[in-house]
Amino acid sequence: MEIQAIIDDLARTIGRPITLEDAGGRLIAYSAHDQPVDSVRMETLLRRGASQATLRVLKERGVYEAIERSHGVAFVEGIPEIGFSPRVALAIKAGNTVLGYLWVINGKVPLSAHAEEALLRARIQLVQALERQGTAQDMRQRQREDLIADLVRGGQRDMDGLQSALRAAGWYGEPPFQVMLIRDRRGNRPQQVFKETEALLKEAAPASLRGIFRDDVVVIFAGGDTGAGKVASTIADRYSRMGRDVAVGLGGPCEELSLLRRSYSEASEAIALGARFRYESGFFDYRTLAPYDLLACLNGCKRHSSFGREAVTKLITYDELHKSQLFDTLETYLDLYGKRKLAAERLSVHPNTLDYRIRKIKELTGMDPDDPSSRLVLHVWTKALHFARDGAGRET
Repeated sequence: MEIQAIIDDLARTIGRPITLEDAGGRLIAYSAHDQPVDSVRMETLLRRGASQATLRVLKERGVYEAIERSHGVAFVEGIPEIGFSPRVALAIKAGNTVLGYLWVINGKVPLSAHAEEALLRARIQLVQALERQGTAQDMRQRQREDLIADLVRGGQRDMDGLQSALRAAGWYGEPPFQVMLIRDRRGNRPQQVFKETEALLKEAAPASLRGIFRDDVVVIFAGGDTGAGKVASTIADRYSRMGRDVAVGLGGPCEELSLLRRSYSEASEAIALGARFRYESGFFDYRTLAPYDLLACLNGCKRHSSFGREAVTKLITYDELHKSQLFDTLETYLDLYGKRKLAAERLSVHPNTLDYRIRKIKELTGMDPDDPSSRLVLHVWTKALHFARDGAGRET
C-alpha cells in the first residue's frame, strides 16, 4: 500500500487532518481537510515541510523527544505563539531509527479508542512502506553514483550510452557543467556530509547530479543551476561555523559531458592547493588558485632569468635571522596595491611602522615596491617564494 493511500485511508477512518513528515521535518504525505487548520499546518503544506523556526521551537520544548519516548499515541500541547494547535503524534520508528512523525490535528476533542487503534495499525504499515521507499531511494542513489563515477573517472560506457543511462535515471542536465567536491578532511564521513548538504543543494541547485565518489560528495552543476560559487561558499561557511574541517573545491565550467573529468580534477586540485597555500577559507575555486600554483613553479625554475629572486630571498633570510616580518609586509603591501593605510591595518601595525619596514625593504633589495618597473617583479617573486620559508616550494 502506497504511503499517500495509507494516509488518505487513515484520515477517512479517524475523521481528522493528518500530516506525515520525515525525521528532518520535510513533508512526505498529507490528507485533505475540510475544516480550518492552524498556521503551522498551512505553513508545512505550502513549504513542503516545517520551517526552521517551527522545528527549533518544537525541539527546544522537548516535543520530539516526548513523542519518541511514547510507546503509543502522544498528546502534544498547543503552542499558541507559533500558531501550533494541540495534536496527537506518533513516531514512525524502525528499531531505534526514527523514519518520520505522524501528526493529527486534535483540537480539544480527544481521539476515540477506535481512532487510536487505527493510528497504531497505520504506524506498522507506514514503517514497512517507508523502509521499502528508503530501499528504492538507496538503489536509485547508487545508480546515480555509478553514473557520476563514469562521468568523472571514465568507464566502460561510451558517451552515447552514458547519456542514455543519465536520461533513464531522470537527469537531463544541460551545459554548461561544473563539478564541486565537498570533502571532510578529518572525519572521512561522506555519507554524513551528503545528508547534511542534500536539503540545501536540492533547493539551491535542483538541476544538479549529486552523489559520493572516492569519499567525496560530488555535485555536478548543470545549466539550470546558477551561482555555483555562491553555493560552494555557503556550504563552506556553514561548516566553518560548525567548527568542522570540511573543504569545498570548485572546478572550471565545461560545455560537454566528456570534459567533466577535467572539471573534477580541477575541483580536487583546488582543495589540495587551498591546503598547500594555507588559505583559511574552506572554499577553493580552481580558477582563482591555479595562477598561484603556476607562480610557485618559479621557485624551482633555474633555467631562465631570476631577476628579483635574489632580492626577495634576501628578505626571507633577513626575517629568519632577525625574527622580522619584511616578507609578509612586502607581500601584503603589494597585494593591496601600495595602499599604506589598508596594509597597516591588515598587518595590525601603525602606519609609521609600515613606513619603516618599506624603507628597510628598499635598502635590502635595492628595489622600490612603489616603482612600476619593480612592482611586478617583486610581486611575482613574493608569490613564487610564498612558502619557501617553510620548505613548501615545489621543484619543477
